[in-house]
Amino acid sequence: MEEDITTDLTILQSCLDTMINKVEGETLMLKQFRSFQLRLLDVTTLPEIIDFVLDELKIFFSLDDICLSLIDQDKKLEAYLNSYDFNHQQHSGLVLLEDDLVLLNELGSGAHIGGYDNNKHEVFFPLREKIPTTIAIMPLNRNGNYIGSLNLASKRDDCFFNSVVNDYMDQVIALISIALENSFHFEVVKQIKLTESLADVNNRHFLEQRLTEELDRSRRSINCVSCLVLDIVFSKGRKANAQKLEQHVLKSVAELLKQQLRISDVFSYYEGKKFAALLMNASDEIVLAIAQRIKSALAAHKVNFAGQSVSISVTIGHASCQISAEATQSHQELAEQLIAEADTNLLSH
Repeated sequence: MEEDITTDLTILQSCLDTMINKVEGETLMLKQFRSFQLRLLDVTTLPEIIDFVLDELKIFFSLDDICLSLIDQDKKLEAYLNSYDFNHQQHSGLVLLEDDLVLLNELGSGAHIGGYDNNKHEVFFPLREKIPTTIAIMPLNRNGNYIGSLNLASKRDDCFFNSVVNDYMDQVIALISIALENSFHFEVVKQIKLTESLADVNNRHFLEQRLTEELDRSRRSINCVSCLVLDIVFSKGRKANAQKLEQHVLKSVAELLKQQLRISDVFSYYEGKKFAALLMNASDEIVLAIAQRIKSALAAHKVNFAGQSVSISVTIGHASCQISAEATQSHQELAEQLIAEADTNLLSH
């Protein structure tokens, strides 16, 4: 009888220990999730959110791989990332999609959880040396529209079917979607403030309109049109003052850049920390001379902000176009092509 009681007590104690361990484990997970929530709400910029989500969720869910896909149909996200010197093409955890077709095809009926099919899922985990075993592709959406997907991978077959994932995943997806949407709004407001601070500088729309006009004139006169894209780089200040610092530096730089150009040239703000200049009927020698003058002027330019000395440099891209009367492309297409080439074709001098 005593042996039976002892056995029963041992079993009860084991069950109680199991329940206590489970409660303690769930309490710890809840604390970790609350910490994740608070820290996610504390980051603002798009690069910060991307890095935080990829790093923290991999630890939180004990994942082997994670990737974030974001729809960037109008290239605005790429411009936002570039403004922070964030090279998305070299970031293995981020994919920018041109449209939502791949998401609609794969996630038309909701999240995909299951095995990995290279033909269907490589776009969600590009350039991977190790093929995932089990994956979960979770749609990110706001107001009924896809903004991207959170792509998770694990070597464990049951990873995405346990209670921890089921209990927290919906909340994680909602939080990330809100954080991303807030970061988009932050960038829009930042861009508006920057544009207002550069009120006396032509904007991108003016640049594209003038370039179209100059290309039309070039067709008739067989003159050359050159475009310079000036990517400004400067030492960062304290995080709290980063936005005001950028406005201050770019406003100061804009005034200096205008002084380095000819009266006939067209100067404008382009995007992020970039300006652009249209040089009409300028030979290669003139373009190089102006570019060198800009670099020298910026190297000598002194900017002070909040008691700090800010060092400034510039990377200059260049493209030229001389249109023949037989050209079939529209002026708008040629203008977009010329600016894109200038944005990537760096001057070697």
